Amino acid sequence: MSKISVIIPVYNAEKTLKRLAKALLVQIDKDFEAVFINDGSTDKSGEILKEICQSEKNFRVITTKNGGAAAARNLGIDKAEGEFICFVDADDVIAPNYLKKMRELMIENDADVVCTKYARNKTEDFEKLSDKSEVMCGGEAINALLQMKIDNGPVAKMFARKVVGKTRMPNVAVAEDLYFNYRVFKHATKVIANESVLYSYIEAKNSLSTKFSTERMGSLVAVKKIDAEENSFYSMARVFMEAYFICELIVLSKGTKEFEAEYKTVCDILKKTRKKILNDKRSTKRQRLIATALRFGPVFTAKMMTAKSRLK
Repeated sequence: MSKISVIIPVYNAEKTLKRLAKALLVQIDKDFEAVFINDGSTDKSGEILKEICQSEKNFRVITTKNGGAAAARNLGIDKAEGEFICFVDADDVIAPNYLKKMRELMIENDADVVCTKYARNKTEDFEKLSDKSEVMCGGEAINALLQMKIDNGPVAKMFARKVVGKTRMPNVAVAEDLYFNYRVFKHATKVIANESVLYSYIEAKNSLSTKFSTERMGSLVAVKKIDAEENSFYSMARVFMEAYFICELIVLSKGTKEFEAEYKTVCDILKKTRKKILNDKRSTKRQRLIATALRFGPVFTAKMMTAKSRLK
């Protein structure tokens, strides 16, 4: 049976590395290699990785200068020896069945990519196995990705090395994984979306998804690049939603004056695209609600949507 390469970018993860190593050691499927990319860590991550990899033959570490998660994952792809590739973040947790279930789905369906679900901020008791899957061609998977039916990230997914080929992640701080998934799906014949939950994403306190910084504009660059290639309703709608997400972060962090240029950029996009969202039957209820509320301004919309979310 073909080996899996688990690629793990590591930057100052001394507090969580041993937890992840333990999760890898108890995997039911043992035919894998763990490739840790030490991305210029300045804490004790290097020492911990050395200790972990000395005792496990299928664990290895590659140390490089700090270049960010995308560069670390790209290096991992270059160095991977397995037929199947998956990404795990150093501060996240995987269930014992993770690799077994993913490989089974790949082989049984002769799939190019398998996508599963993930839990959020759970370190135990999050595993949920499911036989419910949707089989998609590459184009259908792209639309599902743009509609956010498939998660952006590289985690909770397994890729056939042959379909990844020369595709690599762009060097941006945000949404490099979205663009990578998009490009891989472009080359895929069969993508499986399965309902199993075998991965837990642990959200960092200062995550770019919870607080605005200029780096967050990288996600808009990524979706606009996809829209330029796809030129479809779904790619346009994803640009609309990404502009709204950024707008909401700026408003909620009270940064409309501090980030005036960025705020104007996203507001201009929302103004140009909101009517298209309102007039197209393929728009989701949430997209229509946001587009309707924008008649009363971005600040009102952000506060209304946040209040609505808290009431759920």
